[in-house]
Amino acid sequence: MSSQITLNTWSGESKKEAAAELSKVFRMDVEKGLAVVENLCQGLPWRFGHTISSHQANQALKYLRNLGFSVDIQSVNNGVVPLPEPETLEKTETEIPSLPDNEASHRMGFKGDGRTLFGITFTNLIKTVLTLGFYRFWAKTNVRQYLWSQTLFAGDRFSYHGTAKELLRGAVRFGLVFIFLITVNTYTYFQLGVKEGELVGNIFTLIISMWIPFLMVGAWRYRLSRTSWRGIRFSFRGQGREALSIYFKGYLLVPLTLGLFWPFFKMERENFWRENSWFGDVQMRFSGKGKDILRKFIVAMFLTPLTLGFYLLWFSADISRYIWSHTHIGGATFHFPIKGRDYFNLKIGNFFLTVLTLGLGYSWVVVRNRKFIADHLTLAGNLELNRVVQEMKESGAFGEEGMDMMDVPIDLG
Repeated sequence: MSSQITLNTWSGESKKEAAAELSKVFRMDVEKGLAVVENLCQGLPWRFGHTISSHQANQALKYLRNLGFSVDIQSVNNGVVPLPEPETLEKTETEIPSLPDNEASHRMGFKGDGRTLFGITFTNLIKTVLTLGFYRFWAKTNVRQYLWSQTLFAGDRFSYHGTAKELLRGAVRFGLVFIFLITVNTYTYFQLGVKEGELVGNIFTLIISMWIPFLMVGAWRYRLSRTSWRGIRFSFRGQGREALSIYFKGYLLVPLTLGLFWPFFKMERENFWRENSWFGDVQMRFSGKGKDILRKFIVAMFLTPLTLGFYLLWFSADISRYIWSHTHIGGATFHFPIKGRDYFNLKIGNFFLTVLTLGLGYSWVVVRNRKFIADHLTLAGNLELNRVVQEMKESGAFGEEGMDMMDVPIDLG
């Protein structure tokens, strides 16, 4: 029995080394090997043009996976089946259902619809107004429970286990701290003088700014700890002081380098959030490097203003594709082969949907965003999902509500 071998993605550290190894395995020029690796990083699969024996296929499978390649081996009878054209491939991928665990690729899915989400959101709004805002904690929980339950991976749905009472307790704790700081600042202003009050206010502003990374960590730890799939919880194990160090360095060096440090800052952030995220006892890994996207960033700096900002959508698609192709869990790698025009169509559609409905179409925008990610994101490689075991990490909602009350988004790329 003959086999055909297909490389889907690559997630190693050195493109040159990977290309050199490919040239040895498939007896090609190093330049061609480098072109193959570059295409894999862009989400374009490559298939060897000749069949090989089953024994050779098994050897190649182990060897190439150790080099960071996502490999697919298929038995064939009448020679190698050519890869479909990129547009045909994209159309085919969106129609493939979730694959079982014994397959090499696992797909996402989203089954929610805008009408149902709008009904939930509208009901939440009425109850929040009638309770003078008190119902907002239950409203947020209701929306998350719906969105999580409509998101699938490998055919099974996610679950959200957070409660409104947890969010309420987190808000009360953060509110007490915030009120204390305002009270001290007000007392200083009226009792000691205007200058002293301004000094204390500036000190408190600095403290709150340095506090934000800790709140971000707390918020993300809470959300992951309340998320499960097949009964197994996610967890986040990063520390706030590490986040503070990364963000402080980034906000300092980006302006000092006229923005050129941004790619390195971006990759450091992604590394922190992803490397500290776990599914049960399996840790996620990230192999992205700032130097890999520096050239694209410089091009974007010039083309974005020249295109009235539209090129930013193409750059965002490039960054998202790169980040996911360098995100791994177990022996598997994520695959997010979107292109600039895909992102453009999504954002432009969302803009008109929001404007033409005077904001009432926001629920449909949320659904469109979720479906977009689910339709394009896959996980390919060696990950034995049935062997992942639970390793619970508890967390409170203090950071979650702190971030919400200060209206600061969690930047997770």
